[in-house]
Amino acid sequence: MGRLLVIPVLTSAVLTLVAAMALRAADAILAVAAVAGVAVLFSWYAQLHSTEDHAAGGLVNPAGVLTLAAVGRRPWATALPALAAHIVGAVLGGLAALGLDDELGDTLVFTDPSLALAGVGAAIVGLVGAWAVLAVDAGGSEGVSAVPAVLGGAVLPLGLLAVFHPAAVIGLATAGLVPWDVALVAGASTLAASVVGAYLVSLLVPAE
Repeated sequence: MGRLLVIPVLTSAVLTLVAAMALRAADAILAVAAVAGVAVLFSWYAQLHSTEDHAAGGLVNPAGVLTLAAVGRRPWATALPALAAHIVGAVLGGLAALGLDDELGDTLVFTDPSLALAGVGAAIVGLVGAWAVLAVDAGGSEGVSAVPAVLGGAVLPLGLLAVFHPAAVIGLATAGLVPWDVALVAGASTLAASVVGAYLVSLLVPAE
């Protein structure tokens, strides 16, 4: 169990740092592509730890933790430690980005969303993210993991390009790249929508 908690710490730290650095990319497309690429790579890695009885998608995304628990693919008792590990990793990644701020240069221009836009946009991403997590867990291509990342970059201001990964949004707030109130609303909306999305998928997709 301890080793499996180290993985979310590391993956959240790396994703947060990549997202913070990507916000200094030459253009928004490159920024979103970088974060989406890392999401796919981590999704592939998580699948190496999955078994028929226990899904490991939550190792790389706190929203995935709740999605998989909601459909019985991981115990609810493991959710809180996994979420805590993700947050610790993301904060560490945010602190690293904050320490490198003077070296990274200016961020791309983006506007701060209202709390309503952050909540609604994050909820949409969370719903789609639940579908993506369950699709990969069912044996689909890990490339599906890029969909929520690309969607987040498309429907929300660029500062929330990591909204599909709620802990990373907290990390970006730690780095001073996203307002704390926006980060908290977006993160909570993604997590809530990931649970709702899991139940919707279980209702809409016929059982084998």
